[in-house]
Amino acid sequence: MHIPNILPAITLALASLGAQAFQVKSLSPQGEVAQIRQLVVRFDESAVNFGDAQSPAPLSLSCSDAQATQGAGRWTSDREWVFDFAADLPPGVACSAQVRPGLRSVKGVDLSGPKTFQFQSGGPFVLNIWPDSGSRIEEDQFFTLQFNGPVALASVLANA
Repeated sequence: MHIPNILPAITLALASLGAQAFQVKSLSPQGEVAQIRQLVVRFDESAVNFGDAQSPAPLSLSCSDAQATQGAGRWTSDREWVFDFAADLPPGVACSAQVRPGLRSVKGVDLSGPKTFQFQSGGPFVLNIWPDSGSRIEEDQFFTLQFNGPVALASVLANA
């Protein structure tokens, strides 16, 4: 009995299935990040015809602080969309980025893979300390700390 060699055909079929995938290649930030000023999403193939000013945003953004979602988004290439927040996110803000339903590649392939991404700005951190390093410090020296947002005095006292 002769069995034809179908391995090349199977390999070609599997390769073409992988090529049909349209996914979010990366989205940044994710998880807890201290300073957030921009959201960047990259796709593994063309999501829009580059230069099309009418192309809609590929995702919606919602944050625990409604003012945090102020800003502007734009396509920087056919595979990358960037959202610039109007200001750095303040401490303690949690955000969710949800891929727009029905998003398809330029080739008409439906998006597969994760469609919701989470990130948060974490707690406040020290921006500046006075006197700074290199200054002469006295035994009874006072220090001034500038944080990037409101802090709980009890937390500073317990951790300083």
